[in-house]
Amino acid sequence: MINTIQLDQTDFAIMEILQNNALRPNKQIAAEVNLSASACHERIKRLKDSGILQSSHAVADPKAYGVGFEAMFFIQLDRHEALLVEEFMQEVVELPEVKSVALISGAYDIVAHLRVRDIDHLKSLAFEKFTKRAYITKIESSIIYDFKENRVQKPL
Repeated sequence: MINTIQLDQTDFAIMEILQNNALRPNKQIAAEVNLSASACHERIKRLKDSGILQSSHAVADPKAYGVGFEAMFFIQLDRHEALLVEEFMQEVVELPEVKSVALISGAYDIVAHLRVRDIDHLKSLAFEKFTKRAYITKIESSIIYDFKENRVQKPL
């Protein structure tokens, strides 16, 4: 749960630094935002305790372990029952090939971002894990040629 707290430019600067590299030492962060190390530590603790900073994680290069192909599956369901949709999304996001899954509006209901070894792997994933489900009426796939991600959420 996120507790609403007042954020200032220093908090946003700290969050941007951590979103770019959560392993940065506190002393370096403090120097960049013009705080003492103890004041910076307290701000980071407050951001974590409030639920604004939710996790830290490493970003691995999938090509380093043989996953060099990304694609999107756009999935259409035959019914929109909340429990069915939630269960399907949970099952899909647990597949090792799935990077993310989202419930969307428009012609399709769900989009899944996939990482696979090659086109044959993508094909077998489609047939073995998706199209065999009776409630899926259509899957359209798109190959991702290039992908840029903005991991830093700045204030709007």
